[in-house]
Amino acid sequence: MEKVAPTKIDIKYANEKVVFRISSCTTDKKYSLHSLKNRTTAEKFIKAIKKKEELTWKQLASVPRERGITPEIKNSKSYKMIDDRNKSDSMVTGEKYYFHMRVTGKFRIFGYQWKEYFFITHIDVDGKIHNH
Repeated sequence: MEKVAPTKIDIKYANEKVVFRISSCTTDKKYSLHSLKNRTTAEKFIKAIKKKEELTWKQLASVPRERGITPEIKNSKSYKMIDDRNKSDSMVTGEKYYFHMRVTGKFRIFGYQWKEYFFITHIDVDGKIHNH
């Protein structure tokens, strides 16, 4: 049986600009802002999210996977990890939009969409969450 990823984005907000939030980010040092160990890494992180904030959700969803977002497969390790940090009302009321986004190389950001917001839940500088 093939694992199926959910719809990429909440289409009600497809024409809204993407806005990143860190209030749901883990405090676990391995995957929090603490993982941005040096200035270069922090600059890559900031540059990536600033560039994505120029896009609408529809535009972000149409960016190729290597530079855009990838939906998480329900009940996967990363899906559950994001789910544990989700504080939105979508936890009770409906569809969950969980995904990760590549910053550079193995460096990825994990999180969820709630309205026009991309809530960052985990910052994986070394690619340890998805160790392909």
